[in-house]
Amino acid sequence: MLRHLTIPFVAVTVLFTSACQTSMVKQFEEVRPGMEKAEVLAIMGSPQQTQRFHGKDRWFYNFYDSHIHFQKEVQFFDGNAIYVGEHWEPEVNQSAAAIDARNAKQDQEVADQLAKDQQQHRGDYDAYQSKTRGEDKVRYVPTFEQIR
Repeated sequence: MLRHLTIPFVAVTVLFTSACQTSMVKQFEEVRPGMEKAEVLAIMGSPQQTQRFHGKDRWFYNFYDSHIHFQKEVQFFDGNAIYVGEHWEPEVNQSAAAIDARNAKQDQEVADQLAKDQQQHRGDYDAYQSKTRGEDKVRYVPTFEQIR
């Protein structure tokens, strides 16, 4: 008799414990922009991977739900979530080499403009100095005849 009661009891226990488990997808849906890191940790637990990118902390969560693989990401700036969603990859033209090339070009343009401005300012300053000294005016120098 006890054996007949044990099987249904175990089956009901397994059903209740499996029903109490929350899927990771539903847990991730609770994460919102503006949440602090501690709140995200309380909901999702520790991330599988972390990364620092352009001043932002990126947390990656990988999980399966019904045999479907999910890659989710949370980005933090100053301790608050600013992006919550699918795994984000920078655009190809935003690679480190492309950014370095663009920055080098901009640096060269700035250096050229500074050299041009410095040349212009030097000429303006020289013109100002000669004007204040009166070098730009023809001065009358009297000629004297000797008195006899």
